[in-house]
Amino acid sequence: MVKPSLRTKSIGTKVTEEEYAKLELTAQAGGKTLGEWCREVIVASANAQVAKGQLSDGSETLALMAEFAALRTILLNVLFKEAKVRR
Repeated sequence: MVKPSLRTKSIGTKVTEEEYAKLELTAQAGGKTLGEWCREVIVASANAQVAKGQLSDGSETLALMAEFAALRTILLNVLFKEAKVRR
C-alpha cells in the first residue's frame, strides 16, 4: 500500500475582511473547509498553468535573448559597415 505524501509546506497570504468572507462562503458552498478549498484552487491553478505550457524552466527565455543578441550584433555590423562606406 502506497503511503500518501505528507503536507509539510505552508503558504500564507493576507486578505481583507470582505475577501475572507467571500472565500469562506465559497468554501462552505463546496462543503469544504477554507484551507481545503484554498489548497484545491491553488493546486488546480498551478496544474492548469503547467498544462498550458505557461511555466518553463527559463530555457525559452534564454533562447529568445540569445536570438535578440545575435540580431543586435548583425544590425550593428551592418550599420558600422554602412557608416564606413559613407565617409
